Amino acid sequence: MANISQLAGMLPRDPKFREWLSSEAQVEQLTADEAAEVIRTVCQIDSRRALATDKAAAERFHNLLRRPFAEWRAKQH
Repeated sequence: MANISQLAGMLPRDPKFREWLSSEAQVEQLTADEAAEVIRTVCQIDSRRALATDKAAAERFHNLLRRPFAEWRAKQH
């Protein structure tokens, strides 16, 4: 299992994550770089490495991005 920093680095490259994030943001399809920027903005961090040490940022990642995306993805099947 990837650690949280690795997961935050992998998700922007996942087309399904970008599809979900674009839909949530009500914008055209986001690029991987734009999705990474959204993750940093939502988590209120400058670098995804901060997720490993900033508990509040990690909670924002799980509650605002990871969990809702997993729930959305589960409904797609």
